[in-house]
Amino acid sequence: MTLKKEEFEFHNSFIRFLYDEKLSIFVIILSGSLDKDPVIEIKKRIKFLILPQQFNFIVDLSHSTYISSTGLGFLMYLLEQRKSFIFLSCPPEIVLKPFKLLEMDDLFSYYYDPEELKMRASISDEIIQEINKETCTIKEFAYKTRWANILRGYFPTHDDLMKEMKTIMPYILQAEQANSISLPSEEKYATILYKFLDRIFFTIAKISKEEIDDTLVELISKELMTNAVKHGYDHEKEGVVEANYEIDDEKIEINLIDYGKGFSIPKASSDYKLSTGLHLLKKIFDNVDIGNAPKKNIQGLVLGKGTMIKMTKYLKPRHLRTH
Repeated sequence: MTLKKEEFEFHNSFIRFLYDEKLSIFVIILSGSLDKDPVIEIKKRIKFLILPQQFNFIVDLSHSTYISSTGLGFLMYLLEQRKSFIFLSCPPEIVLKPFKLLEMDDLFSYYYDPEELKMRASISDEIIQEINKETCTIKEFAYKTRWANILRGYFPTHDDLMKEMKTIMPYILQAEQANSISLPSEEKYATILYKFLDRIFFTIAKISKEEIDDTLVELISKELMTNAVKHGYDHEKEGVVEANYEIDDEKIEINLIDYGKGFSIPKASSDYKLSTGLHLLKKIFDNVDIGNAPKKNIQGLVLGKGTMIKMTKYLKPRHLRTH
């Protein structure tokens, strides 16, 4: 057997490749957060490795704690590139939920134990043994609180993380107490948006975690902040990203505002192909409306009309609403 190995470590994730070119088998073992940056890097490497031929893929997600829309797109890429099959280990429920929201779960075949792959995909005992060995020894990443896990993804070391926690403490307090928050246009502040939304959903609106869990709150936070920073401000750090909410007996409305270039809204909805992130938001919320930011004086970078995303979640079923 000529099984080759590669491994990659990022701030908040650890990845291993096992592949056999003669057998056209490519195994990917993933641990931690499958966020945008590590996924982009490993996709580049996989493209290079599989370019000369097609492979069948086995992806172990058993140690995964989060998957972004970029991560979901990466799995779709593997699905399109497969020679005959792609098998995913049955993911933890917190990772499987975004699959179900986008109705992607039926696109893949799943296994509960690598031994199943011998019968279902004719995988050799040697490769099964290597998968078991590597899965047992792969690093796991976990902090006690989810927001610290999110923040860890933006910093290379634990010491850097501790320093940053002191810097962002005023924003954390704001997220824990205020009805609105104002954040710099940097992706790391998705951490603060997460704390803000976590309080809104579970403490204020008292939404069940069976309906919206911590994974989806993280997904919402990262998608919103990434879109504002990337598409609104072109990664310029002098911008402002605001979030606020209103709640009544029937619904909660959450607004995310940036003062960047603005969102181009097509005249006909059929002309617009939804991004994976926006499609996820539309699955989580009952209504998602996108328009220009409100006009106001801003102490920060203004690049255009800006964007306001209004997300509405109803707290009562339709037949109990008065409006």
